[in-house]
Amino acid sequence: MKALYLIILVIVAAAALYLLFSKTYKNGNHDGLPEAYAEYQSIDSVKTIESGTAQLQLLFESEENIQSFLTEANNVIICTVHGKSENTFYKIAPGGDVIDSLRISRRTGDLAFVKGFIIDKEMSEYYKWSFNGNKAPIRIPAENAGFDWDTGRQKSKLADIKSLAGPVYVDYRFKTPSPEKTSGGKIQTTQASTVYAVLTYFTGDDCFQFYTTLDISRQFPWSYTQQLIWNNLFKRIDERSAHNGEIIPSSALRYRYFHRGKKEKVRFSGGGGNAPGFTKELYPGYLVSDVVFKEDTIKIKEFMYLDEEWPSSAIEIDGKRVGTFSRNRAQPVENIDGYMYYTNHQLQYSLFANSDKKIFQIRKKKLSTGE
Repeated sequence: MKALYLIILVIVAAAALYLLFSKTYKNGNHDGLPEAYAEYQSIDSVKTIESGTAQLQLLFESEENIQSFLTEANNVIICTVHGKSENTFYKIAPGGDVIDSLRISRRTGDLAFVKGFIIDKEMSEYYKWSFNGNKAPIRIPAENAGFDWDTGRQKSKLADIKSLAGPVYVDYRFKTPSPEKTSGGKIQTTQASTVYAVLTYFTGDDCFQFYTTLDISRQFPWSYTQQLIWNNLFKRIDERSAHNGEIIPSSALRYRYFHRGKKEKVRFSGGGGNAPGFTKELYPGYLVSDVVFKEDTIKIKEFMYLDEEWPSSAIEIDGKRVGTFSRNRAQPVENIDGYMYYTNHQLQYSLFANSDKKIFQIRKKKLSTGE
């Protein structure tokens, strides 16, 4: 009886262990990484990762791409968007603390973030908050808003604006006249819409607007405006694809290894219109990487899919591009060009991003009051 009891006990214990490990595997916690990478922590499932004296922590998430800007005082301004109209600007001091925030309820397209100034195009107002902390909007004086200046006066004003040292943000709008009745009073005719430009320009930290129907494309081309509103500390404008930009390389990022699983079929939607969808076989697995901060190395891993056929991602392992990485199976698939890292000598922290819609902060761990 004693021997039978021990046999039953062993069987029950083995079954319990099997269920435990089976559940762990199904939840994605058992990734099968080699022992050399056993200490790497998943950035998918935790918001804080510690290593030595350093701590990586999720700081901001956004439903739209995050904007970032550095002021002359070395305050980093971060802009996140949630919903259709919740725009929140945060200010991070050189020491790493978030010291202030400004929330503006406006459609994202009605705001322009220009060299630290926040322009509310809908209300013709702007904010100096990034520089002086003033959260009150300031009315922008308008010139030629009634389009009553002649061509000569407009050209003279345009030349004056062009000579200024401050930024000039150009916004194109449409003016549609009200319908007019014909002589019979029955049929209404509508005149064609007129395209005009609104130049928001700065002298020091004072802001003005000039309305004009003149062609200003040579003085202020589209590329000039794009550079003004390029607010990204991680990326620079890519001449081949200005909307996406290219990641600024950093020696603090090191891609170590990609642990491949068995290929899985992933369904992709068509290219638009009536284009049919298609299925590809991709490798699921973990990208293992080192993120260096001062004397510490933060070891992270992230679940991804790898397509070896088209090496478009800038991620290199052992000096070679290994393919195209994507983060999810849901449509649309989010391709990953690489991780992003920013710091400068005046900051006591670093910023890390694995997505255009997430920003992590790396800084020294704060000591508890008991230490």
